[in-house]
Amino acid sequence: AYIAEEGAMTSDGLFWRGVVVILCALWASNFACAKIALDQPGVDASLYAVARFSLAALALVPGSINAVRKGSISWETARGAFVCGMWVAFGYLGQLIGLMTTTPSRACVICSLNCIFVAIVAELMRVNSTKERGYMTDFDLKKLIPALIAVTGVAIIELKGAAGGPVIGDLIAFAQPIGFGMGYLQLEELMKKQPSAAMPVSAIKLSVVTLAALVFFEASPHAAADLAASVDADAVVEGAKQSIGGFELKIPDFTPILSSPMALAVIFYTGLITTSAALYVESIAFQRVSATDASIILTTEPLFAAAVSSYLVGETFGTSDAIGAFFIVGACIYAIKMGDSEEICDEETKACVVEEL
Repeated sequence: AYIAEEGAMTSDGLFWRGVVVILCALWASNFACAKIALDQPGVDASLYAVARFSLAALALVPGSINAVRKGSISWETARGAFVCGMWVAFGYLGQLIGLMTTTPSRACVICSLNCIFVAIVAELMRVNSTKERGYMTDFDLKKLIPALIAVTGVAIIELKGAAGGPVIGDLIAFAQPIGFGMGYLQLEELMKKQPSAAMPVSAIKLSVVTLAALVFFEASPHAAADLAASVDADAVVEGAKQSIGGFELKIPDFTPILSSPMALAVIFYTGLITTSAALYVESIAFQRVSATDASIILTTEPLFAAAVSSYLVGETFGTSDAIGAFFIVGACIYAIKMGDSEEICDEETKACVVEEL
């Protein structure tokens, strides 16, 4: 991440950090928008996912075809983008399924834990890379301090938050920091190796997410037309039994979305603005901003999400939620400050230690 860190000290680097802040605000609006879409008659998480990500992927096809013709992407980068897309799909599906039972603000706070995940994985990558070069080094246990602080924040929100006690959606929402965190790390590597591949990389990622959404749609009993209008526990169980008894492909029926101006507006906004355009700009930004730096900027997402959710869906963000978010944001800031260090290796002992700058 040396190039990104060096660029961050210039005005260009500051500009792209500002761009990441804007992306953060856009992504924060996804939580409330998804909640609004899922509240529309006949629209469930699987149908919403298929519509949103299909539209987003199609929007990037023309530019990606042109980029491929110019040789802007290699097979190696394309394979990396496919893997990156799988991680992003894991995060997005966790977000959508989690929002079926949890609140937008709580899901967003959980999502902000990706900075801790990124810091820990980056340290593991450093240890493995050092050992591959023939040196000895140990995992810096100080990297776990921010994680403990962040877990405290999550505990406060889960046990004392305005949305009540923990729900299953909270657990599912933890797919976000894992999926998005791995996506950030891989995207940074891809953009360092081939900066010209921003458009096709984004298209490949979204194609994978769309495919995952289709699989989710086919496997989900919620997607059945006869269950979409009113889903209850008994209907879900019955739908699951039918799916297990005999699997058959279903063609997505977008009528509930097309007949609802609100759902249609949400699909166009989240599909074209916060997904298609945002992921393309993200690929360009990650050429100049490291995954670690981006993750700290993205910790402001819960603040944007709380404001948007309060305005759009009337969600309450209580004192305990604010205190919990403060712990998580503080943990992420501490994690990034700990990341300002360098590895010092002794050629004689073949041992390496990490020293703060």
